[in-house]
Amino acid sequence: MKKIVFLVLSILAINSLIGQSRYTVVQFNKKDVPGVIGEIPFVENTVREAINKNFEKLGYKAHKVKDYYVYGGVVLKELDNTPHDLYVMVDRKSRSEKEVSIVTMLIGKGFDSFASDTADTDLINSSKVYLNSLREVAASYDLELQISAQEDIIKKSLKKVDGLVEDATSLQKKKKKLDDDIAQNSIDQTNQKADADRQKQILETLKNKRKIAN
Repeated sequence: MKKIVFLVLSILAINSLIGQSRYTVVQFNKKDVPGVIGEIPFVENTVREAINKNFEKLGYKAHKVKDYYVYGGVVLKELDNTPHDLYVMVDRKSRSEKEVSIVTMLIGKGFDSFASDTADTDLINSSKVYLNSLREVAASYDLELQISAQEDIIKKSLKKVDGLVEDATSLQKKKKKLDDDIAQNSIDQTNQKADADRQKQILETLKNKRKIAN
């Protein structure tokens, strides 16, 4: 538990060190398109799945357009409560910084039209804040992944314990059988020795009869 708390505090500390989301212009369909971009301190797959599941909880499913996941007709109070098509792309920051992802978000206003800092200043500013908030979404999802992974480790560990208990029971049965076999062997030795002595006595009696006959 202490490790998890320390991890969460570390995540918050890292988040405070990473620059805030900013306005950007990217190439999309061979055109310069405005949007916002930010860094999230988690691996690419974790960030992408966290964002996707977050939208699914809100009732939005994505479809792929080139490198972007597009969530159509999204209404978010964090933006402006107006339906928008949100284009989200998640990339690894670099080979040397695999634990950091770059998230690019384009805010579609209609066919081939996107929010810009000149025409939609408030919307762009709200989008920056929203993108920053996705760090907490990723942190929460990553924590759940770690909890799930730890639960799996515990299940496997307990399964091994159960296996060892079964082995112990089997070994106890084998030990009891071995002890019983040893005890029976001792009895058999005593009985066999007594029989051998009787047979020797019979032999001596027969030999004595032979002497008398001669």
